[in-house]
Amino acid sequence: MILGAHVSAAGGLHNSIRNGEKLECEAIQIFLKNPNRWVGKEPNESDITQFREAWSASDIVREGLVHDIHLTNLASPKPDVLENSREQFLSQMELADDCGLRYIVTHLGSHLDAGEAEGLKVLSNSLNTLFEQTAGGSVIVLLETTAGQGTNLGYCFEHLRHIIDDSKCPERLGVCFDTCHVFAAGYDLRTEEDYHQTFDQFDQIVGLDRLLAFHLNDAKSQYGSRVDRHEHIGEGNIGITPFQLLANDPRFESVPMVIETPKMETMHVTNLAVLRGLVKN
Repeated sequence: MILGAHVSAAGGLHNSIRNGEKLECEAIQIFLKNPNRWVGKEPNESDITQFREAWSASDIVREGLVHDIHLTNLASPKPDVLENSREQFLSQMELADDCGLRYIVTHLGSHLDAGEAEGLKVLSNSLNTLFEQTAGGSVIVLLETTAGQGTNLGYCFEHLRHIIDDSKCPERLGVCFDTCHVFAAGYDLRTEEDYHQTFDQFDQIVGLDRLLAFHLNDAKSQYGSRVDRHEHIGEGNIGITPFQLLANDPRFESVPMVIETPKMETMHVTNLAVLRGLVKN
C-alpha cells in the first residue's frame, strides 16, 4: 500500500510534509488554499520552494495529492459561481504544477436543478477550458466519486465515463474512488463478493486504469442513503472487510490511498494503524 492521510498545511505548505512524516505517510493530501474562501492568502514563491525542499528531503512521503476547495462547482448554472470556480481551479492547477504535485482531486459539482445532462455538459466545458489554459501543465484531475447528496453529480460510474468521453484531454483525467461515497451512493462493498462485483462494474464502465487514488473512509451513513458522512475505519456501516481486501489487492499496490476520517488531529494515528495491521506479509 501507498498509504497516507489528508494532513494540515497550517503555518506553511512545507509543514504538510512534516505532518505526513509524523504519521509515517507514504502519501499525503493537502489543501493549497483555504477551502472555505474564494479569496485568501496564497502560497508564494518562498512557500513553494520550502515545500519542494522539504518533500525532496523526505525519505517517507512518496506521493502528494491536492484536494480542491469546498466552494468549487464547475457544473454550476450560476454564472458568478462558475466563473469563480474556474478561476480558483485554474489557480490551484498552476500551484500544484509549481509544487510538483501531479494530482488534484475534485468533486464533479452540482447541477442545482438544471438537470444532470446540463450539469455534465457545463462540467465538461469547464474542464476542457481549464485544460486548454494549462496546455503546458502536467497536473491530472481526479474526479472523485460522490455520495450524490442533493443535486450532486458523480454518484454513478456512468457520470465519470461521460466526462472522460467528453474530454479533449482524456489523458489528464483519472478517478479518486471514495469508499464511503460509493457505498452511500449504492455500490456495496461489505462482503468479498460485493467488493469484487463493485470493482468489476467500475472496470466495465470506467476502467481500472483510470483509478489513480483512493479515499479510504468508513461510512456513518447507511448503504444507498446518498448521505456523505465519514466514520473511522472498521467502525461504520461498511465494516473492515473491504479495507482488508484493498490493503492486499495487487491491482492497487501502486495507487495512493489516503484517509479522510474524522478527528484528524487525534484519530489519524489510530486509523492508519488499523489499515497497516490489515496488510498480509
